[in-house]
Amino acid sequence: MTSRPIPTGILITIAFLVLYSAGAFWLGWTERSWPTAAIGLVAAAAGIGAAMMLRWSRYLVYALAAAYAGEWLYSVYVSARVGYFALFSWPANLRGLAPGFLLMLAAAYCVYMAHRHFGARTTVSGRGLSVG
Repeated sequence: MTSRPIPTGILITIAFLVLYSAGAFWLGWTERSWPTAAIGLVAAAAGIGAAMMLRWSRYLVYALAAAYAGEWLYSVYVSARVGYFALFSWPANLRGLAPGFLLMLAAAYCVYMAHRHFGARTTVSGRGLSVG
């Protein structure tokens, strides 16, 4: 049995999942929040699944990315609704939003890599054609 190397994009996704998991565990521990610690457990499972190149791990990556995007977008919405952005200039507001936006791009990259490497592929028998 030969093992094929893990693609670079998946290695980067695993690194983000490990960081996300560690951050969620730490936050869950310090804030005594078991739901946050459970998210860390899900991220750890997704990282292990991705490291083992298991196709089911893509669903966890999708869910984690969607949860992060939803939470970040909701916090931006609430901040705008209560007038937080009116306190500062637009350049200052954009600088404040940049880290969250960059993490959104990282989550989108992880979703793309999970879909690219673990997405559904079907083969038409006898023709060698693949879809996906």
